[in-house]
Amino acid sequence: MVMFTFFLVIVIAMAAFAIDLARVQLVRSQLQSAVDAGALAGGLQLKRDPDDAEAARAAAERFIQMNQVGFSGNVAAAAIDVELGQWEPDAQRFYATDENPYSVRVLARKEDEPYSFAQIFGRTTFTVPRQAVASVPTAPLDIMMVLDLSSSMGSQGRIEALREASPEFVSTIRDADKEDFVGVMGYGVRKDDYDPDDYASPGIVYTATPASLFPDPSEAATDWAGVLEAPLTDDYDALIRTALSPAALQARKYGGGTPIGAAIRDGAHCVDANNREDVDMLMVLMSDGHANKPSSNGDGYARQMAAYAADLGVKIHTISLGNSADVDLMTDIAAITGGRHFDASGSGSVLTSSLREAYRGIANDINRTTIVE
Repeated sequence: MVMFTFFLVIVIAMAAFAIDLARVQLVRSQLQSAVDAGALAGGLQLKRDPDDAEAARAAAERFIQMNQVGFSGNVAAAAIDVELGQWEPDAQRFYATDENPYSVRVLARKEDEPYSFAQIFGRTTFTVPRQAVASVPTAPLDIMMVLDLSSSMGSQGRIEALREASPEFVSTIRDADKEDFVGVMGYGVRKDDYDPDDYASPGIVYTATPASLFPDPSEAATDWAGVLEAPLTDDYDALIRTALSPAALQARKYGGGTPIGAAIRDGAHCVDANNREDVDMLMVLMSDGHANKPSSNGDGYARQMAAYAADLGVKIHTISLGNSADVDLMTDIAAITGGRHFDASGSGSVLTSSLREAYRGIANDINRTTIVE
């Protein structure tokens, strides 16, 4: 009985210690979720209005206090510190500044949380500190929109959806004010079959890609290629008036083929060849059908060119437009390059709404506020 009593005390003490340790871990986890929410809320508010620092601080504090933390109530306002500044990704460091802030650091403490059993040993309460940093993307991008203008785009409201949604995407990029450059490439055309003058188009058949990247290098001079409708530019209004105008976005503009592999190849080569120094590259690839060029291995060549784009550092976000697109292929292309796939299905006005949602998803992915620490 003496031994049993002795070890029972030890067991009870260990159980009490485990319960209090779990309690501390729970409060720490709850507080981390709260400061993450506060940092994101402050960052989003700062993104909406960079000149109103107080609104960003208030949003961060409000969202922290909306979260239940511990057993003794929410985090007190006096225990919350919100700082605005800038985040250096290379150094993984935040520094506070009032000059062009684009990041928010939140520090909070949950104080006077009661222990359950540690009070036996004279420890009645504990305090848990947590912090989070959210940053609004500011690094510019070089973005190439690569658009399917094959004959099937003329059915089920697809070309109309493209005419409505594509300019809105560029407007969203402009409103983000990150000094992004955007270009437009259409596909696909046989190099010796398309004369831009026949369409009163400023588009130029892209011929700069090395022959070694073509399915058959000996036929590179006449094989399928993309048409550069607009080079990378920050003149968004001109882009909308020209390359993304209803007159420029025409179904069967280049003869009717869907050479997705050639489109990726030439789009990736073009954005890489004209890339600004230290600027990330992105391709937005849209297709409403299946890769049918080369006819013997269209989808295989498309995946091969996706790997080529990935090697160049070009991330590809893909959009499957309509109900006949090769969703599996477009999903694979995005995955190979580290991008995301968006499915815009339907027809008519439903398709237009779906495509707008897809473009909006890409814009959000490009510009979303994220937790960086």
